[in-house]
Amino acid sequence: MKKDNFANSFIHTFNNSFPSINEEVITLHHDFEDGYIDNTFYPFLPGIYVCLNDVHAKNIPMNTHLSDMNLFLINYCISGRCEFMISENVFKYVKDNYTSIGSYTVRDEFFYPSGYYLGFELFIIKDLLTDETEKVLESFNININALTDKYNNKEQLTLLETDVNTQRLWLELYNNQKPDKGLIRLNILKILHDLLHSDISIPASSSYLTKNQANLAKNVQVILTKDISKHISMREISEMYNLSETSLKNYFNAMFGMTVSEYMLSIRLKKAAELLTDSRLPISDIANLCGYSNQGRFAKIFKEHYGMLPLEYRHNASL
Repeated sequence: MKKDNFANSFIHTFNNSFPSINEEVITLHHDFEDGYIDNTFYPFLPGIYVCLNDVHAKNIPMNTHLSDMNLFLINYCISGRCEFMISENVFKYVKDNYTSIGSYTVRDEFFYPSGYYLGFELFIIKDLLTDETEKVLESFNININALTDKYNNKEQLTLLETDVNTQRLWLELYNNQKPDKGLIRLNILKILHDLLHSDISIPASSSYLTKNQANLAKNVQVILTKDISKHISMREISEMYNLSETSLKNYFNAMFGMTVSEYMLSIRLKKAAELLTDSRLPISDIANLCGYSNQGRFAKIFKEHYGMLPLEYRHNASL
């Protein structure tokens, strides 16, 4: 699906579909050139919308229509990694079991460095709050204005390490394929109540990158993965950009949450697993395509990662 079509679909969701979303769980699927996203909306209360984002792509366009709304977001990351813009020139990175809270910041798209992200997003749209919603929140001693005042700061984004009890509440919804409306309401109200009234919150550490540094990290990733049968050193890349090797490595680590060698190992082994499953190429050819000239070393590393030799993996995948 083209980006414009996705944006229009998402606008349609906010304008027309949310009334029905308050009655049942609904999943919307959107395809992109580099993957897809499934948005699962859970029924809650008018003006507050709960969405599970299952992302299998690197770039997802944002809905600029939402910039016209008084919008406050709470995100809980189950797994993966997501880039958040906190100003025109600065980015933060959210990872597993982090909660991000703040006002909506307009940008063209969200970037997911690993090409995968799974997490809940809770939209609070003050302009759409109804009397029913206000009464329910009030009965649970939840004041939305107090919540936004507590977590809005000069960066418009607060990152927290999600406590075990809150993780359990989110995961109970995720693991229950068809949670009933009562469970959804109870869990979300408990999450909102705890965020507002808890005096104990642990700020999460997150790497900062400027726009230029983020672009450099993305460029390094493109160069390294263009042909994974080849080994390109960080020294070569640093010479291309006339920057220190250490700086480029630090930018890469900040964005992708792992070292260059760890990242390339994961990419090579993932590709090897795909080729073992989807092709009948000889193991030696797969090893070469994934950057391993020594088939024995390739088999050893593959087994350390997947717990079985390449031939065993292929056999199991065919069953």
